[in-house]
Amino acid sequence: MSGQPTTKQIRAYVKKLEQYLDGLQIVPATHCYRSSVLLALLSKALTVSRAVCVLVDRDFPAEAFGLSRTLIDLYFTVRFISNKETEQRAKAYVEHYARIRKEWQEIIRKHYPQKPLSESYLDAEVLEAAAAFKSKVNWTGQSGQSKAMALEEDTVETNEKGEPFKSEFDYDAIYFWTSQFVHGSVAGIAGHASPPGEAFKVHALPIVDKGRARNSLFNIAVYLCKTFVCALRAMNLEQPKALQDLFNQIAKLAPEPGDVVI
Repeated sequence: MSGQPTTKQIRAYVKKLEQYLDGLQIVPATHCYRSSVLLALLSKALTVSRAVCVLVDRDFPAEAFGLSRTLIDLYFTVRFISNKETEQRAKAYVEHYARIRKEWQEIIRKHYPQKPLSESYLDAEVLEAAAAFKSKVNWTGQSGQSKAMALEEDTVETNEKGEPFKSEFDYDAIYFWTSQFVHGSVAGIAGHASPPGEAFKVHALPIVDKGRARNSLFNIAVYLCKTFVCALRAMNLEQPKALQDLFNQIAKLAPEPGDVVI
């Protein structure tokens, strides 16, 4: 596509967003969770964006596309936390770490029975916090967590019909699409299937995956913008000019006909 931004240009936008956050000189309140969680999630999104660019530059477009799903996960999380009850949700997000520690304790005691129990000891405070979460992976308490977070009605944004906005397309299409390259699904290994009648060769059809490079950069642009808007709004911070500059690149990276083969 003419005028398509390069990874170098995308990294420049990422750097500007990093500089914006660092320049705010925010010291998160120790007795609150909102800023600490949202800023950490933004930092993770920026770092993943850099990693996606590295994979594209090293000619691993399909792997970059799979990694870009993390940006969608981060967006759903930030959107959900910032949408309402922000402090309580941020607190639950942090406290779920106790449940993760409890799961590791069980794994260690099951698979490494020779280890002394003292090496996997958890104090009563951690065990009490862990007990509040039934799932080792689900911190929201909702089944189908990613879908639940994506489809929660927005408390600020509305669609063209005036109805509360939902991230339905993000979940139904982009999350589903990138998931094919995260998991070992048949749709994600098309570039590794040998042509009929030919001897097998590792990554025999790399051309099949080439388009995922542009799609990966598209996901960076889209989901950094979405994530920053939600997070900064929840922290009552202004949206930086760098975000508008990145937003202007989205149309240049938009998926083209044939990107998804059905």
